[in-house]
Amino acid sequence: MRNTIGFLMQFAALIFLPMLIIWQLDFGMKLLWMPTLTILAMCVFWFGTTLRDKAE
Repeated sequence: MRNTIGFLMQFAALIFLPMLIIWQLDFGMKLLWMPTLTILAMCVFWFGTTLRDKAE
């Protein structure tokens, strides 16, 4: 179960980051949002990795 949740969290982070870049290039954002959301995605990816490591 933890392995699946960790995988889905990592998958969501890897899908979210390119979409964030496309959104930024097409529509623009305030300067603060881009690094904040990137750090958030990194934390989600790291937490997913932690869940997958503990599942084994």
